[in-house]
Amino acid sequence: MKKSIIYNTLSIAILLAFFVTTQGCKTANEPNPEPPIVNKVVTVLPDKEVKVYFGAEHNWHEQDDPLNYSKWSYVRENADGYYANFISMWIMFYQDKTALPPVSCSDMRKAFKKGGVFFETSLETSVNSGANGFNNDSTDRRSLILLTNAGFKVDYTSLNYGVTADRVTLLRTYKGTRKCLCLSAPWKYGGNIISDAATANKQQRINILTTDGMQTDGPLGFWFNNGGGMREGSYSCVKYVWKYKLEAAVMLAPFKASIPGYEAENDFLNVSKQCVLGHEDNNAAPEIWTIWTYQSPAGLALFPESAVNADGEVYAPNTKAGVAYWLLKHLKNFPKLTCNETGKVNNDVTVTLTNDSVVDVKLTKDVQYSMPITISNDNQPQIEITPVIRAILNEAANDWIISFWVGTKDVTDKVIYNGGLNCIDTYRLTKTNRLTLKMLIKSRSTVASPAPLTINLQSMSNISNTKNKQNFKITVNPL
Repeated sequence: MKKSIIYNTLSIAILLAFFVTTQGCKTANEPNPEPPIVNKVVTVLPDKEVKVYFGAEHNWHEQDDPLNYSKWSYVRENADGYYANFISMWIMFYQDKTALPPVSCSDMRKAFKKGGVFFETSLETSVNSGANGFNNDSTDRRSLILLTNAGFKVDYTSLNYGVTADRVTLLRTYKGTRKCLCLSAPWKYGGNIISDAATANKQQRINILTTDGMQTDGPLGFWFNNGGGMREGSYSCVKYVWKYKLEAAVMLAPFKASIPGYEAENDFLNVSKQCVLGHEDNNAAPEIWTIWTYQSPAGLALFPESAVNADGEVYAPNTKAGVAYWLLKHLKNFPKLTCNETGKVNNDVTVTLTNDSVVDVKLTKDVQYSMPITISNDNQPQIEITPVIRAILNEAANDWIISFWVGTKDVTDKVIYNGGLNCIDTYRLTKTNRLTLKMLIKSRSTVASPAPLTINLQSMSNISNTKNKQNFKITVNPL
């Protein structure tokens, strides 16, 4: 939609408040005068395309083997690329005896339909050095050469154990241009990177602002028991970089971190879900998700990415690829919108379903109709989704009184004015949790001949993935 059209739409007058019964509808005999037309400024969500990078510390050739493509077909086709950690690059370069490093990189590039890379490196020199080479700018150059020569485009880099200006410059500009993020340990910040409750906070804030944003390190053992305030610390890191208009990435890693009660072989998927949904519910959904399965136990399989239950429903298993599959589906699945009330509702209302996404309503003048719209995840009921729903109305809305409700809660401001209804927390869609959005509509008594109204209900798959939208169009004509 062109920008000019959007702003014309945004300036229309919409009624926001109704006196409602427990069903959300005003009865015909209630002496309630029509409220005046109200003008409001509308906020439009920025277009975002969430990114997901997936890599396993071990299983290099299991992941790049064409014989295994069918075991992770959705992930390899839809992930934005490979998560290449400096340790895995060392293993490939020094310890992989089955193929030359350029061949191994080329094989991995073929495995990903989208050829992006998120490359994590470090200033630490005492870890994985010696026989594996030294962790310095030379090894970074070597890794970037191998990746780019194989056809990868290195989209992002991150730097662990602090930052230096020369290393950040190298990671931003060598063999291409990209952003470099500061790797952060949110369990070290006392639950809030902005405070100085922990001694590491001030320096880490400086490090973040020296780069293009922040990536969290992600041992889910700490998430499991909220060790060191891991959860709140992670939320605060995301919000901190947003304050300075930088980018945020959050990592999901199965690492136990010696936390009792958490076992990745059983808990990797469920705790990953807790991390993802927790960021959304705390308004801290990042632009980038990374999956890096460092120090994963031998019992945590790489494949398969999906399985089918006894009801014929596809679900994500507790595997490394299963976590990536669930995450991509969660972020990119659109909801299903349905109007179940069709035909002649009563003598004053007729609803015609043209197709799955177009509804025509004919309504007697001065009669209020409460139109129920079911929002669900019927297409893949085993995948939780958190869509955003917003309404765009044409200029004829001046002739009508319109509001949106969920139960007895008026959500008109969110649906029309404030970017959209973000279906987080209790509004999240699951197999058993569907949302009923009621649209209350009535022509203004002061308008003799109300013009036909068009309501375009846009759905976005996630607050961090708003660029692509699906439309559910409702037209309203007076009888």
